[in-house]
Amino acid sequence: MSEPYTVQRLRGGYALVWKENGKRRRRQLNAEDRPGAEAEARSIWQAGAGDSAGTVGEIMQGYMAALERDNKPSAPRRRDAWKAMKSFWEKTDPALIDHEMCRSYADQRKAAPATIRYELLMVSTAVRWAKKGSPEMWLPPVSDRKVRHLTHAQFEKFFDGVVAPHARLYVLLGLYTMARPRAILELTWDRIDFDRGLIDLNPAGRRQTAKRRPVVTMNDELRAELVKAYEAHQISHVIERGGKPIANIKKAFQAASERSGVHVTPYMLRHTGAVWAAESGISMAALAQFMGHDDDSTTQKHYARFSPGYLKGVANAVQRRPF
Repeated sequence: MSEPYTVQRLRGGYALVWKENGKRRRRQLNAEDRPGAEAEARSIWQAGAGDSAGTVGEIMQGYMAALERDNKPSAPRRRDAWKAMKSFWEKTDPALIDHEMCRSYADQRKAAPATIRYELLMVSTAVRWAKKGSPEMWLPPVSDRKVRHLTHAQFEKFFDGVVAPHARLYVLLGLYTMARPRAILELTWDRIDFDRGLIDLNPAGRRQTAKRRPVVTMNDELRAELVKAYEAHQISHVIERGGKPIANIKKAFQAASERSGVHVTPYMLRHTGAVWAAESGISMAALAQFMGHDDDSTTQKHYARFSPGYLKGVANAVQRRPF
């Protein structure tokens, strides 16, 4: 009796090929010769290859479910990213992923290179997690990330276009705490200490990651706005609308950007606060602590040039000397 699968050539190697729900599936094999490929295929099939998820969409659902089950901090961001990726990748056979397909995705995605790179790496990681091989991924080159920030005049113009009370509070929190968007949306009232003037951005039970959430001090303007919001609050989350927490603030920013004519994203507030602090002469070491950086190397890389005395010592040391 013939096997319910075949071993075929693929990209200079071999692949296990079978039919599942009327669709042709392929899985790259590691063996370099046909006898080894036949043995590997038998082993994989006996382990239940035909019962495993086949498309990238099926794999991604299992992968993200595992992240959420293990309470991985990256799970919410990856879930959001998948929404933008789903239409292109959902029905794709992972064995067909190659450089041309990745470039095609980048062309239709029309997003920043860093975003596309993150999403393509996410596909690769999920496929490897599902033990479906290692896709031949093309990735956009890594480029220096520009610090997109607002001048004081741009911020005021944008802020005038922010209408909803929850969005205005979010903007002030983003500027004055320099917290990342998700940290602000997840902030709860029990982590705001009005007596000491402190905001703990890290919820209980969340382990600190590379994207550390520090305890920061609130300034007078932010404190006054938080007091008013606390008097009217209905739920535990600081950013709420109609008695419900806000899952995503992007629509409010898009609307305010259209009203004001100043394009702003939630993350730009973090950069804006950091640039303003650097322009005021705050040390990179202090700014690093406030932003949750493990050391000031990242802070120096992005914000040191905005300091009023940036490299002046070097410039002043270069002097003409008469004979």
